[in-house]
Parts: sequence; structure tokens; C-alpha cells
Amino acid sequence: INHMIINLRNSNTFSKILRDLLHSVSWLEVREIKLPLEKKSLVQNSTRPLRIQKLTFKNALFTDKTISRTIVLLKEITSLKELEAIDCALEGTGLWNTQEIAMSGQSFVETVTIIKLMIRNFHLFVDLAGMESQIKNLKRLTIASSNVFMVPCKLAKNFLSLLYLDFHDNLLVNNRLEETICKDSWPSLQTLNLSQNSLKSLKQTAIYTSRLPKLKNLDISQNNFGEIPDNCDWPKNLTYLNLSSTQIPEVTACIPQTLEVLDVSANKLKEFGLQLPRLKELYLTRNQLKTLPGAAPMPNLVALSVRRNKLNSFSKEQFEGAQVGAVRLSLMECHSSLVVSLICILVFLLILLLVAVGYKYHVVWYLRMTWAWLQAKRKPKRALPKDLCYDAFVSYSENDSEWVENTMVRELEQACPPFRLCLHKRDFVPGKWIVDNIIDSMEKSHKTLFVLSEHFVQSEWCKYELDFSHFRLFDENNDAAILVLLEPIQSKAIPKRFCKLRKIMNTKTYLEWPAGEEQQLLFWENLKGALRS
Repeated sequence: INHMIINLRNSNTFSKILRDLLHSVSWLEVREIKLPLEKKSLVQNSTRPLRIQKLTFKNALFTDKTISRTIVLLKEITSLKELEAIDCALEGTGLWNTQEIAMSGQSFVETVTIIKLMIRNFHLFVDLAGMESQIKNLKRLTIASSNVFMVPCKLAKNFLSLLYLDFHDNLLVNNRLEETICKDSWPSLQTLNLSQNSLKSLKQTAIYTSRLPKLKNLDISQNNFGEIPDNCDWPKNLTYLNLSSTQIPEVTACIPQTLEVLDVSANKLKEFGLQLPRLKELYLTRNQLKTLPGAAPMPNLVALSVRRNKLNSFSKEQFEGAQVGAVRLSLMECHSSLVVSLICILVFLLILLLVAVGYKYHVVWYLRMTWAWLQAKRKPKRALPKDLCYDAFVSYSENDSEWVENTMVRELEQACPPFRLCLHKRDFVPGKWIVDNIIDSMEKSHKTLFVLSEHFVQSEWCKYELDFSHFRLFDENNDAAILVLLEPIQSKAIPKRFCKLRKIMNTKTYLEWPAGEEQQLLFWENLKGALRS
């Protein structure tokens, strides 16, 4: 198994599980554990050869006693090369049993990574005197986001094999840095990361790091230096320097001539005119440059990043250096105005297309139907009989109003007993939203009477009214709808979106207004019977 993650709330089983996995897992990650005070050997009865190379603790809790004992026991695991602690807590101040640790021999671990270690009283943490013999073989050390404010000089001098040191996002300041990087400390160090600390003086930082004879890579980004001196003393072999986000307003001869990679992004630079003969990569992103840096002072430059500056023109002289091999500029960077114009045109065409599709497929109609359905869902399915105010709600076209109001209404409302009809002209509440008027009137009516004609099908008002009646009438599978054909009309003439109305006309009996007087008498009798049913 390459990587196994286990959550161990029961800390008593930790050692037993570890013994079982030493020969079969390369990387073991243990979470949510309160590290126990183990006395027995961790390799006792374990199958050989041991395979585990990396051990990670995440969200674990240590004490001074348990961490001392664990260091001793882990030395028995000769295959273990890397230790990692992430989001862990230490209850203690570093008072470890250094005598027992020293007597247990050398550790085989080469890489230690500690990220977000919480020590409640970190300012009381001791200098770990007595641990010097345990760190001589360590090659890579990361302690990040853990409130580190210094390393004792005596301890720093014993990191004899350390090549990589990462102290980013801590509390290092210049006056403590003198103790941390004292003379003869970190003798083999090649890479140092001090980014996101509280360093204020670039000159002092350069002086302290110059004590590291083999240092090649230095990251001091995201420190608020604010200014840059005219001259600085740097390590003689420094080839990589990251000064991004340090608030420096300019570059001076403080920048070492030995650099091959320089990052001064996210500062306040308005120009760059340094002579850097060995420089191969230069990063000037997010500054205030108005012109490109000269090519002649950097003859070996192969990579240049000038994104997000204020460049607006280039001169011929700026390109008289070595031929540009590859320039990776996006279309947006080269033709920003053209790209913006094209985007606007495409958005406009897309809107036109959506409008056309919406018109063709009646999208607006379906949206209004959905809104009507949501409105209707908030109300009860049908009103109780005692709450009914009308025998029928009449839906008709304005062009058929003469027949409806002068013929049908008079015939029905003067019948014996009279029928109570709801007409939008007469009975809708003034000032009330039309949606509420339609739904309320339909709910307070025993039936809904549709007077169908060619005018009805073409009338926007009737379509709008049908929008809000569809759900309430036809989704309830009842006989609340009465269809009266004022004139012959083909079901094909009804818009396809009124699918249920078309279906009813094809499957359900409807009343047709006849021309003869005798047949009209029968029509009225049938209509009155339908209203009473």
C-alpha cells in the first residue's frame, strides 16, 4: 500500500496498528489521535524487511512526555525517512527527555515537515538544549505557520547536513534573525525560505544570509521591507532571489550580480535597468513599468514575465539583444480592444438567438405558466362549496362580448333560478393583480365556461387567461371546464401549447351554438344542465 490514512480516536491501538503496517505501507497518515505514552518497542514482532518510509500526523495532540518517547521509539524504524505533522497541537514548552533521546542513538529520518503546529505558550518554548546530536543527519526541515520567532545559535550550528530550510509564515524579525543565522550555523544549507515573516530591513537580512557559504536559493518574499539600500552583502553563490511583494519602490545595486533567477513581482517598480550578466529568468509581474527593461544588460536572459504592468509601446532598441525564442502572450493581451468588441458582438448575437428561440418555442408562455402554477400551488385545490360565489367564471374574447353579455348573460342570469356568472369586466376587483383576480375568480366559481371562437384563439387576452387556468382546471382531472363553440373551429387552429385544451376538444363533448331558434332552445337547456352538474 502506497498511502494509508487512518483515524484513531482510540490511541491505545496506535502502536499495535503501526506494528502491523510497518512492512506493508510506504506512507502512513494518522489522524485525530492523542498520542499515547508508549513503552513497548514499535518494531517488536514486526515482519521484516520494514517498508514504511513516511509517517504523517494530522490533527494530533502531543505532550512533552509523549513526543520524547515517540522520538526514541521511531528510531527503531530504520526505513523511516520522513516525518510530518500538520494541524497538530503540543501541550508543553519543549521540556523533553533529551538524555533518553540522546542515549537511544541516531535517527534515520532525513525530512521533517511541521505545518500549523499550535503551541499555546509558544513564547515560553525552551531552546531544546540536548537535541543537538539528533539533528546532524537531517537534510530537509520545514516549520511553517507555527509562530517560530528564532532558533538558538547553538542548535543552528548542529544542522550539519541540512540542505533545505523553510520557515515561511512565521514571526521572524531582523534582530532575532541574527541569532537564528549566526556565524557557522547551517553550514550546508543551499535553499532558505523566509517568506511571510516580519522582516523589515533588507540590508540586515542580506548581511545575515551572507553567513551561509553554500546558500544558492533565497526566498524573502512577502516581507514588508519598503525600501532597498544602494549596496548589500549577499552569499557569494546566490543564484535565485525572490523579492516579490516586499513593497520596494526600485531596484539598485543591492541586487547581487550572481543571480540567474530574480523575482521582483508585485512591487512598486517603475523601471528596471540593472546590469545582471548571468540572469536567465526575470519576473516583473504586477509592477508599474511603462517600458521594457533593456536587453543589453542581460545578455543571457531566456525568460521574461512582464504581465500586468503599464506597458503601452516598445522601441526597436529594446529588441536589439538576443533573438526572442518564445513569447507566450494570450490573445487578450495582444488585442484587448478587439477581443472585448468580439465578446460584446457574440453576447449580442447570443441574446438575439435566445429571443428568437424563445419566441418560436413560446418560452415566455411556459415561464408564465410555471409562475401561475407556483401561485396556484400556494392555494387549496378547490374552494369549499360554502365559499363558492359564482356558478361559472366566463372566459371569452372581447370580440365576442356582444353575444356573451347581451345574449348568454341575459339568458342565464334571468333564468329561474338565476345563475351567477363572473365576468372579468364586471366582477374583477379593481387594482388587484390580474393573476390573483383570475385565480381567485376561478376558485370561487363552480365551473369555468370557455366561449371558443376564432377570435378567442387569436386573442392575447384569452391566451393570457388560459395560461393561468390550465393548471387549476385541467390538472385536477375534474369536469369544471365547459366548452361552448360560438362558431365552428378546428382543433388544429388552437395553438399547440394548449395541449390539454386540444385534447379535451378531441375527447370531450362540447356545446355548439346553433343557427336555428328551436335548436337554440335545446342549447340553453343543455348549457344550464351542465352548469348545474
